[in-house]
Amino acid sequence: MKDFAKIFGFFFSNYKKETLIAISLVVIAGIFEAFGMAAFLPFFQLVLDGSASMDHIPDGAFRDILVQFGIELTLLNVSLFIIVVMGLKALVLWLGLRKVGKTVAHISARLRRRLLEALLNARWNFFVNHTLGVSLNAIVMETFNSSMAFMSMARVISAMVQFLVYAIGALLLSWKMFLAAITVGLLLAAALWTLVRVARSAGLKQIDLSKKILTHLAEMLQGIKPLRAMALEGKFMNLLTRHSQGLEKAQADQLIASQSMRVFHEPLMVLTAILGMYGAVTYGGLSSSELAVLAVIFIRLLSSMNIAQSEFQRLMTQEAALWSLMDTIDKTEQAKEEWSGTKDVPPAINSIRFEDIDFAYDEALILQDVNLDIKPRQLTALIGPSGSGKTTILDMLSGFHGPKVGQLLIEGDTLENINLTKWRRSIGFVPQEVFLFNDSIRENILMGRDEYSEDDVWLALEAAGAREFVESLPDGLDSAAGEGGRKLSGGQRQRIAIARAMIHQPKLLLLDEATSALDTDTEKRLLETLKNLAKDVTVIFISHNKIVQDYADEVYIVGNKTIKPMESQ
Repeated sequence: MKDFAKIFGFFFSNYKKETLIAISLVVIAGIFEAFGMAAFLPFFQLVLDGSASMDHIPDGAFRDILVQFGIELTLLNVSLFIIVVMGLKALVLWLGLRKVGKTVAHISARLRRRLLEALLNARWNFFVNHTLGVSLNAIVMETFNSSMAFMSMARVISAMVQFLVYAIGALLLSWKMFLAAITVGLLLAAALWTLVRVARSAGLKQIDLSKKILTHLAEMLQGIKPLRAMALEGKFMNLLTRHSQGLEKAQADQLIASQSMRVFHEPLMVLTAILGMYGAVTYGGLSSSELAVLAVIFIRLLSSMNIAQSEFQRLMTQEAALWSLMDTIDKTEQAKEEWSGTKDVPPAINSIRFEDIDFAYDEALILQDVNLDIKPRQLTALIGPSGSGKTTILDMLSGFHGPKVGQLLIEGDTLENINLTKWRRSIGFVPQEVFLFNDSIRENILMGRDEYSEDDVWLALEAAGAREFVESLPDGLDSAAGEGGRKLSGGQRQRIAIARAMIHQPKLLLLDEATSALDTDTEKRLLETLKNLAKDVTVIFISHNKIVQDYADEVYIVGNKTIKPMESQ
């Protein structure tokens, strides 16, 4: 019950209103069931003995109702009372489960949104070390399974309320039968507890293996082309198969445990019911009508125990998903990007200066004592080999990293003092590996920014030198880019990415090896486009290809932890 209390505490602390409403309705349904159960004794007396009295009806609400309203104990009256009360119980329970259903969907959506927001707000280093499959598994599978834990929790409580109602009924009829029923119920639960533990262990294995499969699958899909080109898909499939076989076994263990509980509980329940009735007849000294009521109570009591244990078993499986999801959310939220700047971005950016900057990844020094001035409205090229620190310069300008020593100054003020979100809105960024969604060209440029018109999209395409080829497509802006932009050539993808970066009219355009995958002619045309863009916006272009120097206004060589103007080499 410690695990159940922990899960209840989680939902109550995070979703107090929803939990209180759902549990209250379940308890009210149990109260109506108690009234209906209290009416069964006179019902059986009338059926079996032909008459009934209130002598055997315990003092309480049911007896008070009969006396207050002068209701005679006739078969019709008692039958109608049972029908009405059990109907009300069904209605309230339906309302409770309806509330539970809505709450499950609400919890799933909130958990999913919370994780997505945490991912989008995490600092860059988190993504460098983070495994994509963990987040995918959490978003796709764990959010739903975690929210379903609320459903199972509510059903356990509902079953336990019913168990309590029938246990009280048994106690009022015969304390001996009450003790016998409780003892039998506990023995039944203990006998089937092994199946609960098996299901919980299987749930933990499923979570772990699902993460591994989704991690490898995400990596495979990102690199599917070289895998296919080298006929390595079979080798990779072997790796996935091993994890899949483990997942298959875990799922089988869980399902077998669940079905075993369902199969074995019924004969055990019948056996205990027969033994209980035998004890009641032999040692209880109860009348026939009391025995009939006790039989109903005993069967319902054991049925409630069965439901509670089955739902508890399901809850233990879902618990693994809940705590795994919360661990992922907590770690992601702890990686939130912290930035203290509050100042607005200067209206015009005429000065960008790297002053005495050192930068290191962990203990590896990348840049040392760097001084660099970026002039406005021109094309500045940073040329150097891979790993020399070119991308680090763009990362610092984007606020992904801060210098270990020195300052990055914007109009004489350190970047750390500027509001990061507003600063990034003044930047256009084109990465080396352009990613396009499997959506229309229009949506790939807008990226959810609905404040721009179709004319704005065409202007951005024109600035990127992409208007002509988009107009030539059968569906124009509504043409599909394909998965990862595979329906477009490399040069076309790059130009769409530039249009995406230019539509909000940035003050600073950053390009990271944006021509590395292009042929020479396409690269030259793209550089000419950037040269034209530099008349209105400051462009910083990094590359390992020296052809860029023919188009750049300023060229700097990056290497040996330093950045120097080309003419000084």
